[in-house]
Amino acid sequence: MENPRIIKFDLDCLRILRSTLLAVAPEEGCALLLGDQKQSSFLTTESSLQVRLIWPCCNVWGPNICNIAQYLGQIKDHNQSIFSKETHFALDPREQIMAQRWARKNNLKVLGTAHSHPTGSAIPSSLDKSLSFSSCAMVIIGKNGTIRAWWAAANHNLQELRLAYLKSK
Repeated sequence: MENPRIIKFDLDCLRILRSTLLAVAPEEGCALLLGDQKQSSFLTTESSLQVRLIWPCCNVWGPNICNIAQYLGQIKDHNQSIFSKETHFALDPREQIMAQRWARKNNLKVLGTAHSHPTGSAIPSSLDKSLSFSSCAMVIIGKNGTIRAWWAAANHNLQELRLAYLKSK
C-alpha cells in the first residue's frame, strides 16, 4: 500500500468522530476509521484516504494490556498511573475483528485508528508510536479540540497527513 499524503473526512464523519472520542472524557476515547484509499495516478500525484465510517470502540486499557505492552518492551516502568485510561487506550480486539469483517462485506477497509488525548496535545505519544505494528492512519484529537493525523509505517516511523474536510452529501 502506497503511503498516503491526505486523509479526507466528510463533515458528518468528523462530527461522529469528535462526539465518540470526547464522550468518554476524562478517559481516552478510541475508534476505528473505515473507508478506502485512492492511489495516485497520472491525474493526481498524491495517494489519499477517504474516511467513510467511524466505528466507535471501547477502551480496554488496563493491567492485562499493560502487561502485554510491558512484555513487548514498550513500557519500562510499572507505576500505578500506567494503568490509567485517562492517558492510555487499547482497542477491544473483538471490536476490531467485527469491524474488519463488516468492512470487507461492504467493500471498505480499516484505514486506522483514532483516539483522544483529553489532557494532552494531538501528537502521538512514544507508546502510540511503539504500539503501531502495521501501516495505518492514526488520528488524534487533543485537549483543545485540535485534530491531527499521521501515517504510521510498520517500522514505527510517522509521517503527518494533511486533513481535508468535505461537505456531507
